[in-house]
Amino acid sequence: MSKGGDVPRGQPEEVGPGPWLALACLVGLLLAYLVLTNLTGELRAALWGEPGTVTGVDCRTYDNGTGAGSSTSCSGTFTADDGGPPFDIPVAGRVGSQSARAWLVDGTSGVAYVSPAVWTGVFPVGLALVLAGLPAALMVAYVRHARAQRAGAAREAEVRNGSDAVCDGS
Repeated sequence: MSKGGDVPRGQPEEVGPGPWLALACLVGLLLAYLVLTNLTGELRAALWGEPGTVTGVDCRTYDNGTGAGSSTSCSGTFTADDGGPPFDIPVAGRVGSQSARAWLVDGTSGVAYVSPAVWTGVFPVGLALVLAGLPAALMVAYVRHARAQRAGAAREAEVRNGSDAVCDGS
């Protein structure tokens, strides 16, 4: 005789969307990590960047090909406010002169941002929260729904079996 939780032989147990939601959570976390590490350089510069001055800023415009438009890249020499040797580095932001106030991110291999703004990180951080939070929210909703269904089925089984009868002890 089979008990309520047993699966008859030959029939696979129905798994449901739980494993797929868990996988979606992991993928969402990975994508959120990629977004935060690659799209928030200016935000990190505004919050934690090393202040200094960029001098000798040179910007060049490159033609990307027929109909593809153009791109501009700038570089200059960064000197930190607390001293240290100056070094050449890529420069991002609106460079209006040969010398500009800038904030350095990721040391000598990073980028110096001219006038970084905290609000530029709002979109990437919001996107990361959606990528990581949406699958997690769906997972929580599914687990709550599945538990409620199991609890309701258990109550129905108890009522059918008469296990809710009151015993007066006589």
